[in-house]
Amino acid sequence: MWIICAALSIIFYVIGWILVSKKKIATCWASASSLAFVTLTLLMEYKIILNWVNTKDWTALLDVVPTMFIILTGYVIIMFLANAILIGFTMKKIKLK
Repeated sequence: MWIICAALSIIFYVIGWILVSKKKIATCWASASSLAFVTLTLLMEYKIILNWVNTKDWTALLDVVPTMFIILTGYVIIMFLANAILIGFTMKKIKLK
């Protein structure tokens, strides 16, 4: 499920860039949706880890969590910066009107 949320956040990000190029105001909605799915991705990953803790599957935690932490940290930083740039371009275009 977390992969679907991550894919949807990237899809909404791409939709935001398409809307910027078409000079649409709905770019902020696409960016907000992208950030919401970034949050859902993190919550879904947390849910997986919580299930492993509840079932006391320590080997899964030791194998997956260190790698996923690095991947998710990079994903979150990249998506936040990309959406900030997207919102910046949107505000710049709104001020030009």
